[in-house]
Amino acid sequence: MRRRAAVMAGPGPGSVPLVRFAVPGECVAVLPTGSVEAPEGATGVGVLLRRGNLFGHLTVGQNILLAGRLAGRRSPGSVVDLLALVGLTGRADAYPGELSALEGARAGVAVALAGAPEVVVADEPAGELDGLAALELMDLLCAVAARGTAVVVATRDPEIAAAAHRIVRVA
Repeated sequence: MRRRAAVMAGPGPGSVPLVRFAVPGECVAVLPTGSVEAPEGATGVGVLLRRGNLFGHLTVGQNILLAGRLAGRRSPGSVVDLLALVGLTGRADAYPGELSALEGARAGVAVALAGAPEVVVADEPAGELDGLAALELMDLLCAVAARGTAVVVATRDPEIAAAAHRIVRVA
């Protein structure tokens, strides 16, 4: 069973250091999302950062390929599949600077998923987005969890944390 979680912290640093130490099997506040199992061969942790995890000099497709190769994946069809999953079909040749904030966040999710991780740890993933775009990104992360990848989100935003069924507060 794959899970979804939110870790909330008050003002100042708190969630950021915590989220960097999350590892499979030791994540706090994991929540059931259904009976879907992780993709075959899933290992490791994917990371989604507030300002994205894209290299500006590479296209979105090249960023995804690089992340997959670093994780030991070499499937050429995975870029197209990941872009479709995150709602960016046809944007493989775009550079990060050509994307809207929400598209950049979606591309960051694709990069985080490129190695087929067991867990995606998201550090303030919606921090650069306005209200509606932030909720769209959280819907995407919930869909990722429903497909079988555990998702842990560190945030200070109660609306973002509300996407999880259980919230752990860090004082």
